[in-house]
Amino acid sequence: MTDQNREAALQAARDLLAESGLPGLQARAIAGRAGLSVGSIYKLFGDIEALVRTLNRETHREFAAHHSAALAELDPGETDVMVPLMALARAYIDFVIANERRWAAVLQTSQRRAGPRPPDYSQSENALFAIVETVIEGVPGFADPALRARAARAMWASVHGIVTITLPNSRAEDPAADTMSQIELIIGAVIRDAGGAPQS
Repeated sequence: MTDQNREAALQAARDLLAESGLPGLQARAIAGRAGLSVGSIYKLFGDIEALVRTLNRETHREFAAHHSAALAELDPGETDVMVPLMALARAYIDFVIANERRWAAVLQTSQRRAGPRPPDYSQSENALFAIVETVIEGVPGFADPALRARAARAMWASVHGIVTITLPNSRAEDPAADTMSQIELIIGAVIRDAGGAPQS
């Protein structure tokens, strides 16, 4: 019965997060929607922050799976590294648009947390970076694993920054296309500098 209660509470929390963001994750609201007592919520998770971390871990897993699926749809014979990199960028944008409040919860929780990050958060992020590392592994100039790891993180940070700033604030008719064009400028420059694409 505890497993059923836990899943009921998690589903209620998922729904509230999607509807109202982090402010909607109140113990009383979760309990009411799940058909449980407020005390049950604390018994199941300890506190709301622990419940939020559980939801964020789910989001990380879905985020990684979403990006892996985007790569799986590409032609396996594709040789232009920009194609998978831009597919990952588009996957990032699509996920953020479809899961705006869930992704915001991940970012807000990370920004407000003091001290070291939970190990599972770091592991989730490393799994995402590893996707990019795998894509650029064959690019001339990225043979060194340490450099490849730094490049993957730098590109990911660039995409994250552009998506975070441009997507909600663009005045273009198509904000997603505007965001993609900016990402292509930055990622293209990195790949050209590494020797993985011809100079235009």
